[in-house]
Amino acid sequence: MANDLHRWFEKAKKTPPELIILQIDTPGGLSRAMRSIVQDILASPVPVVGYVAPGGARAASAGTYILYACPLAAMAEGTNVGSATPILIGGSLPLLPGNPPKNPAQKNAPPQKGSNSGDTEERKIENDAAASIRSLAEMNGRNAIWAEKAVRQASNLSAREALSEHVINMMADDIPHLLANLDGKTVKVHGRTVTLHLLPFRIQNFHPDFKDQLLMVLSRPDLAYVLFLLGILGLAFEFSHPGFILPGFLGVVSLLLAAFAFMVLPVSWVGLLLILLGIFLMVSEVMIGAFGILGIAGIVSFFLGSLFLYRPTLPRSENHPTLPLILFLSAIVAVFFLGVLRIAVKSRFRPEISGKKALIGEKCISIEDFQGKGRVKVNSEIWWATSPVSVKEGDVLLIVDVSGLTLRVKPILEEKTCPI
Repeated sequence: MANDLHRWFEKAKKTPPELIILQIDTPGGLSRAMRSIVQDILASPVPVVGYVAPGGARAASAGTYILYACPLAAMAEGTNVGSATPILIGGSLPLLPGNPPKNPAQKNAPPQKGSNSGDTEERKIENDAAASIRSLAEMNGRNAIWAEKAVRQASNLSAREALSEHVINMMADDIPHLLANLDGKTVKVHGRTVTLHLLPFRIQNFHPDFKDQLLMVLSRPDLAYVLFLLGILGLAFEFSHPGFILPGFLGVVSLLLAAFAFMVLPVSWVGLLLILLGIFLMVSEVMIGAFGILGIAGIVSFFLGSLFLYRPTLPRSENHPTLPLILFLSAIVAVFFLGVLRIAVKSRFRPEISGKKALIGEKCISIEDFQGKGRVKVNSEIWWATSPVSVKEGDVLLIVDVSGLTLRVKPILEEKTCPI
């Protein structure tokens, strides 16, 4: 999304509109992406209004910084803003000023020796975030005190509360209402005062192009999880059934797409390793057999790895595969590796029952006396055969090799049959 916005702002520089409306509905995101969006807003040659809409939308976490970066801010009824405390990916927020401990008894507890050594990085990040949002608030003439509370105390405001606290400039039910309220207002852009003339208006909507839409779809946590498993199953099928080609090709493509998604998602390496360990244990059960112990352990490991595949940086419903999906795919993987793969492995070691190789080790009967080369009978079929020793009619012979349409045989001592 940061890349999309940057491209859109670059287009706006070439053909500047009267106003840019940035409609916001976000639970937050990475600090790096947020700062990129803020920089594009601050560099915009025309005024930007941040508009939290429609009803039920939010400008949470990083969205709060983006809203404060906009020279003008508006919200629709039923929206909220706040919870801008930075959180380290994979870590937990330390007990910092403005973040009271859960246990009230800890409030007056003396600091323990070395207790702050692990909090230094978190404090630096929080102080930097507070200074950043305070600077944005002061630049655009909005409530800097509450902005800092949103960072240090994860404070939240509804739309009406945000208006009364001067966090936003106005409320609007929709974009036409917003433009009507903004018409004639003045705003400072790069040190100059601009008066907005918006009526009558013509709106040009910008949407992500096909490439960006595809990348956003691939970055969905549940789809990335499914692609990862499809890749593994495709390669496993190709290795167990060489020559199909298509499953292997699709498996490689799926793994590459999943790898792209994992680069932008908060993947937990512990979860990923648990998934791979689970698959390894299930394959081991098939190959060596352990009375089901390795298979059960593999299923449990795979399920736990799927459950903890992503770090808890967002609410579980927003950055994790759903529990029914995990249960369903765990069952599919277990059936494949403990069922389909077992059948494929057994068939690979099953003795030949047809073709030339199936003849090796079979018995045949000589139908004539010969030395060197003669005719023999195998399962009601007449074959040419060669023998290193002389053979008499009725001798029982053992087939040791097949060369073209000729058998190589040797006599079985003391085993005779009636002449044919």
